Amino acid sequence: MQKFQFRTLDGETLAFSINAGFVESTRQHVDAQGAPTAYVAPVSHVVRQAVDTTERCVVIALPGFASEAVEHSATSVTPQVRTRPDGSPVTCALVANGQVAIHADALNEAQPLRGGRLNVLWIFEDCVVFAHYPYDEETDEWFSAAAMVADGHRHEADYRAHMGVDMDAETVQIEAMTFWLIETTR
Repeated sequence: MQKFQFRTLDGETLAFSINAGFVESTRQHVDAQGAPTAYVAPVSHVVRQAVDTTERCVVIALPGFASEAVEHSATSVTPQVRTRPDGSPVTCALVANGQVAIHADALNEAQPLRGGRLNVLWIFEDCVVFAHYPYDEETDEWFSAAAMVADGHRHEADYRAHMGVDMDAETVQIEAMTFWLIETTR
């Protein structure tokens, strides 16, 4: 596995490798899921070397997608309220310049506000990429507002009335709306 740089919260830069066993088990799990999937895991679980951090990482596994197909270096993380297949509203985080939507609950579990950044491990068909995206209080407030909008529409009884309308086809190409929380036991 290639080396990546990890900036600790105190400013130190470490070179590390991704845990190949973690990547392989994630690929096997996402293959069983049959669709792009997100995970939230401690950074210390994702990297091969011992890293003294309590930070978490969103792992976005995109089977069948090559790294050049996704703008993973774009640093924006923006909220969007989307519609589930049953018509109910859900708050999402758009990453990769709006190409990839993940469930905002995955973002909440990753707790990016604690470190002022969102750590993401991208697992593509051809490689893995580790990235940091800025995340501040303003971004967090935008996500809170989007969650309130989604919650405000949950009372609508006839979710299926809007099912024929594809309200978000213009931007998002990949949805990884299922996410799993990976916890370590110590």
